[in-house]
Amino acid sequence: MSVTNNNRWAIAAVIFCGIGVPLASSSPTVFGVALALGVLLLLAAPGRLELFLRFSQGLRSPLGLAIIFSFLLWLPGTAESPDLGRSFSIWGRMVGMLVIVTFIHYFLRRGGVDTCLRAMIVAALFCALITLLGLYATSPIYGLFRGKGWVEVNTAQILKYYGSALACLAPAVIWAGLRLGRRWLFAGLLHLAAAFAIILAVDSLAGLLGLVAGMVIGSVVYVCQRWRLLGGRAAGLFLALLALFLLAAMVWTLDRLPTLPDPDQIIDRVYGGPVETEIPTSLVDAHRQYIWGFSLDKALEAPYFGHGIDISNYLPGASVLVAKFNQTFIPSHPHSWFLEIFLETGAFGLVALLAALALLVHLWLRLGATSPSTAAAGIAVFVAFWSSSMLNFSIWSAWWQGVFLVLTAILLAAALRDAQTSPLPREERQPPG
Repeated sequence: MSVTNNNRWAIAAVIFCGIGVPLASSSPTVFGVALALGVLLLLAAPGRLELFLRFSQGLRSPLGLAIIFSFLLWLPGTAESPDLGRSFSIWGRMVGMLVIVTFIHYFLRRGGVDTCLRAMIVAALFCALITLLGLYATSPIYGLFRGKGWVEVNTAQILKYYGSALACLAPAVIWAGLRLGRRWLFAGLLHLAAAFAIILAVDSLAGLLGLVAGMVIGSVVYVCQRWRLLGGRAAGLFLALLALFLLAAMVWTLDRLPTLPDPDQIIDRVYGGPVETEIPTSLVDAHRQYIWGFSLDKALEAPYFGHGIDISNYLPGASVLVAKFNQTFIPSHPHSWFLEIFLETGAFGLVALLAALALLVHLWLRLGATSPSTAAAGIAVFVAFWSSSMLNFSIWSAWWQGVFLVLTAILLAAALRDAQTSPLPREERQPPG
């Protein structure tokens, strides 16, 4: 069954899937509700059996197997977690979330991508308008949108989290406008301008980093693939060199992080000793260096499988107050997805995740042969998410993961539909996965 058959359940499903991420501006809960309604509607639409069959086929793809392998390697650390219930519930929640977005992906591959994209653009512009009015005109407008009623609210403070979501959403909206053409492209450009204005207004450094990095790297990938530079290998070479540079920067940083203070310097769970850093604080603030240093030291205590998912701030010593910062060693999470994954799932879990991410990037590069703009947008969303995650939320945050997974599912569905209808010879196409 295709949405083009005008089935009302299918049309409603793709619309709710499209408006979900923009509605995170109201609250992460509203995003979750929209997504849940979309999934329920797509399961109510005809063709459920085919959907489940495609889902089972996807599990056997290289990317599907890599994801399964990652989850399996996260289990040993979860079993040793000091809070088994917390760690296992988040592990299970992530499994459920991946199942949901996989269903969305295969549903959109049968049809309705353009309907989904129109809904996403309209919702993104509407939410941007409400947000800008709340920031620059009168805050009760946003208070009403937030569900608090017509009351004064600190819109900038509440919406700081949305800056990171916009970093991922804006490239997807621009791509959707390019795909749909004409007035939709104008709408996409208008949303990009609004996204920058909102990110600056809410002072989201993570959002600004993600959006700039995503747009710049996505643009480079598009140019490389659109003109097939170096025989189509330029984009892959560029990303490989970038990854090596980032790895070198990470090693350099980790080697210069401060070590844990001696226990006799901690009195009544307060560390009042000196704060010394090797890395210039103009690059990384001193407190973040101590957060990372504590995380690295704890990670090396359980280097293979980690301490368990989402328990970093519950580990012994994590709640010790550093007097100079008036903050604990880990206020809520390690503020680095790389260290958080290493600390909580160990080296095996980290390497497995990196391998799965590498396969996702490789898939995008292969799809660039038939859909250069879609592949570039997919990589832009990828870069925006993982670069923002170095500065903002815990990597286990459900709504934050949802932003990345839903947008990726939509873009992959569009790219794979393009690959199926491409005029290129069959051997040059990306086979459905």
